[in-house]
Amino acid sequence: CAFCVNQHSCICGGFGSPPPSGTPEHERWEKGCRDTVTGEAFSICTCQEEKWMSQDAPDECEINKFDDVMDVLQQEMPGLCQLAALDSKFDIFSRVWCMAEFVQAYLSGIPQKVCIYSNQLLAVDNDDLSLYVKLATLTVTECNASRPEDKVSILAKIPDVQEFDAQLQAVIMGKRGLLSRHLEGFDVIYGAACSVRRVKVAKDQLAKRSTMDWP
Repeated sequence: CAFCVNQHSCICGGFGSPPPSGTPEHERWEKGCRDTVTGEAFSICTCQEEKWMSQDAPDECEINKFDDVMDVLQQEMPGLCQLAALDSKFDIFSRVWCMAEFVQAYLSGIPQKVCIYSNQLLAVDNDDLSLYVKLATLTVTECNASRPEDKVSILAKIPDVQEFDAQLQAVIMGKRGLLSRHLEGFDVIYGAACSVRRVKVAKDQLAKRSTMDWP
């Protein structure tokens, strides 16, 4: 984005619509508006350049074409590679833009490499399995974006969410996935996590059906 997008034509004038106050989404939005070191709010650009957002002007907007840009780069730049630098909590996997870019790189055949905060985070003998369970139960519908409308726009481009989620799991945990060499020995846990997700989905569907049958 820093090299491909003219920030002054889209997002330099604000931080996007704030989520409802008191929600986890608002807390993340508030943190994103501030310097992580000083805690001070970022200054807003005062330029007068016209803004083009995807929901209002999809053709003129520059931030809704990452998939096309990645596809062109893959064809025009031999040796192109995607490097994912992961934070200690793997929160990058909760960002809808990042998820979409990981899957696009995978589908375009762009080689992917990963740099993790510490190998110990995913060590088989690590007693804390919360990160693994988090990865094994990821779904794009629970990812976040600084601008809620961005999430809506990206989800609208996904024809089959379940298929996308399956592809997402392949990107992260498959044999040639981002974390494949870090996840040896976790097969049983992966099966358990998948079972938990299936039970949750079935429970939610039964709850909805019950509500419909008994208003």
